[in-house]
Amino acid sequence: MAKLRFWSALVGVLGGIIGLALFLPQFRIVIWDTQRTGVLYLWGGHSQLGATVHWGIYLIAALWGLAGLAALVQGARLIAQKNLRSVALLNWSAFFIAMELVFLLVAAEEVLTDLRVQALHADSYASLGSWCSFLVLIGLLFLPSRIKKVLASLQ
Repeated sequence: MAKLRFWSALVGVLGGIIGLALFLPQFRIVIWDTQRTGVLYLWGGHSQLGATVHWGIYLIAALWGLAGLAALVQGARLIAQKNLRSVALLNWSAFFIAMELVFLLVAAEEVLTDLRVQALHADSYASLGSWCSFLVLIGLLFLPSRIKKVLASLQ
C-alpha cells in the first residue's frame, strides 16, 4: 500500500509540475542584431518582438497542456484506487504533453520566421516552462511500466 501512495504522489507531483509549467516562460528569443530578448508564454509574447503568431497555435498548445495535466491528475486518482486504467492515462498524458511542446515549438519558429523576413538574426532557446514539460515527458516514458508492475502485483 505504501508503494501505491508513493506512485500516486509522484504522479501528482508531475501533474503539479505540468500545471506550473503552463504559467512559466516557454521560449526565450534573442535577436542578435539589436541585442533584444523576448519571452514566449503559453498565451503569447511574440508582439514584443514585432512578430505575428496566430492565436490558434497558442490555444491548441494550451489545450494539449491542459489535457496532459488532466490525464496526470486522473491517473494519480486511479493509481490510488488500484485501477490499471491509470497506466493508459499516463501514456495519454505523455502524448498530450509532447503535442503541447510541438505546438509551442511551432510558435517559436513562427517568431523566428517573422524576424528573418525583417532581415534580423535571431535564435530561440527553451525556457523553464518547456524544460519542465520535457522532463516530465521523459519521466512518463518510464513511469507507466513501473506502475503497471505494482498494480499487477496487487490484483
